[in-house]
Amino acid sequence: MKLGEVSGKSVLITGAASGMGRCLSLDLAKEGAKLILVDICGDALGNVAKEVEGLGGEAHTFCVDITSWEQVKRLAQTIHSRWGAVDVLVNCAGIAHMCHVVDTPLEDWECLLGVNIWGIIHMVKAFAPKMMKKKSGQIVNFSSGQAFFAVPTWGPYACTKYAVDGYSEALRYELYWHGIGVTTVYPGVVRTPFYACITGGTIVKLGFKLLMAIAAKPETISKMVVRAIKKNKKYVISPEMWPIYLLKRLIPWPFELAGRAIAWGLRKEKGISIAKEKET
Repeated sequence: MKLGEVSGKSVLITGAASGMGRCLSLDLAKEGAKLILVDICGDALGNVAKEVEGLGGEAHTFCVDITSWEQVKRLAQTIHSRWGAVDVLVNCAGIAHMCHVVDTPLEDWECLLGVNIWGIIHMVKAFAPKMMKKKSGQIVNFSSGQAFFAVPTWGPYACTKYAVDGYSEALRYELYWHGIGVTTVYPGVVRTPFYACITGGTIVKLGFKLLMAIAAKPETISKMVVRAIKKNKKYVISPEMWPIYLLKRLIPWPFELAGRAIAWGLRKEKGISIAKEKET
């Protein structure tokens, strides 16, 4: 895929039914991309496809659980038999999680790791080999600003995003020699359904009200990702995350104090729930 070109290219997006995935689908449709939309929520996915078609775009939908290797493998076989190697793979699907690390049940660890890490591993394993044979393409993996600073009560979620960060870095080095670019996206707080069902006590509720007031619009991040695909950028970092990215490396001690202070403030917080909501 030549730099600057998206029109006419096949783009597969996971988590396409809502939030960031939906915004990316619409923005890439406007650019003339041929979309392959994947999500576990079939009805919502169909609605996004209608929006894409309303813009004059082309969309093909697949209801798939990306935590299942068998389902992803069948998806890849279907897509490759119809259209060959995809030009762009966007791993946008993910779930949120808010709970103290020690209190997080093992089954919730499994769910979180299954979607946020294994989902990406499955998709890359299934689709990258054909891209490598073609010697062109782009892979976009969504990490998080929490890969820069793991906020207390978000430890398990941050763990998965640190993993995506390291996975994507190694993948970028390896696939460079096959003509494939890898972009890692680090959103901060984005105004999507991601945080909708998180509950908690007074501190959590007040904190989320403040965060939502300053949260970025998903459309803003989406446009940044589209530009990154066109230019084969290594990273997409939300503007508000740049100070954290830079300062933690230069002067780490304020973040150590901030982390301890947040943990102290939330140590007795009642009603913190585990949120299993789509990140996208």
